[in-house]
Amino acid sequence: MSRAPARRLASFALVAVLSATACAKSPSTEKDQNGTAMSEDATSPRTVGGHTYTTQPVEATLGPHRFMFPANLYYNQIGPFADGGVMLTLFWPDFDAAPPGDRPVRTTQDSRRQVLIELHYLDRVPITDYLARRSSNDATSEAGSLERRDPVERLDLRVAQPERLGLTPYAIEPSLLAAYAKDSEQELGVPYVHNPKMEPDWYVARSTDGQLRTFISCDPADRIPDGLVAHGKALERADGDRVAMCRHSMVDLDDSITIEMTYARVMLSDWQRMEAAVRELLRRYRAKS
Repeated sequence: MSRAPARRLASFALVAVLSATACAKSPSTEKDQNGTAMSEDATSPRTVGGHTYTTQPVEATLGPHRFMFPANLYYNQIGPFADGGVMLTLFWPDFDAAPPGDRPVRTTQDSRRQVLIELHYLDRVPITDYLARRSSNDATSEAGSLERRDPVERLDLRVAQPERLGLTPYAIEPSLLAAYAKDSEQELGVPYVHNPKMEPDWYVARSTDGQLRTFISCDPADRIPDGLVAHGKALERADGDRVAMCRHSMVDLDDSITIEMTYARVMLSDWQRMEAAVRELLRRYRAKS
């Protein structure tokens, strides 16, 4: 298995869990073998399935940088993946880590509140170019090719809309999509398949100098309902047969670290709190030289 799939599978697992439970009722809050409620704010060690989970610091290496994240902050509540990949998990609404030993017996309710955070050190291309590449298909297409005219896959071909939630939405331009569909059919000789549910909503935040600092791609709101609704500190099932998701990209320019978050779209209004929480984790747990 390559280095990437283990981390991709974790993101897919979150989507699968939410989708599989879309029509199911939430179980009551589970307890571990010691009778501790999983929603309880506990930091003491907990043994589940023969493994003792703790909050002890576990080293993660991102390029030349070292971090000592608490074990329970990792996706598996143990440490980095076998290949060194780093994925953390926070939980809405406070964006803190789960108690040790939560993951093996995590409830559906708590799974809905997960924010998966993938961290990577980038040295192959300039970190300043990362978000521009994420919001285009430059990395997967050749200059002058048909794909470079796809308005679904390129921010520079989308149209800025009025600000929402402190973000600028970018919509697909219908005339450009029609022109692309026509060109595609002529060049490829097959009908262009238009699937609106596969055309994500894009949101952007920029720095004061106009540079991209946040790029978020979500399931289209006008075609896929949230699937969840907030009730206090819980996310309950709502209308729809699935849970709408978002993929949130940002960077740590100083350390050349890319940050990718995956979460249910109902949390989108808290995007700034998520970013602040992740940046604080990187600051707090960075190991001193």
